[in-house]
Amino acid sequence: MFNPKKEVFEKLKELEGVVVSQSSQNVFNELPAVTFAVQDNAVNLTLDNEIASQNIIVGVDVWADSSSQASSILAQVEAKMRELLYQLTSSMDVPNTDKSIHHIACSFRAIR
Repeated sequence: MFNPKKEVFEKLKELEGVVVSQSSQNVFNELPAVTFAVQDNAVNLTLDNEIASQNIIVGVDVWADSSSQASSILAQVEAKMRELLYQLTSSMDVPNTDKSIHHIACSFRAIR
């Protein structure tokens, strides 16, 4: 079974000037930051009970000082994930009541 965590982490760490961590470690002290989590890694089996493919969904959260900075980082994240053959399937601005941090939540899908 393919586990995408390491591959995604290494690829997102290529983003310059952005702190990257898994969502389970959702603690960051500086912006901009990107957190991610594997949200689904379901397998499809053959009749011989072997893995035929995997449906992978990775959730990515972008945290930044401004909306324009968050959008710019999202574009960079999308390009990096596309290099790994992931397709952006959703993207949403997440409201923040204190308006000090701009947050975009998105998800990517791949079939392996």
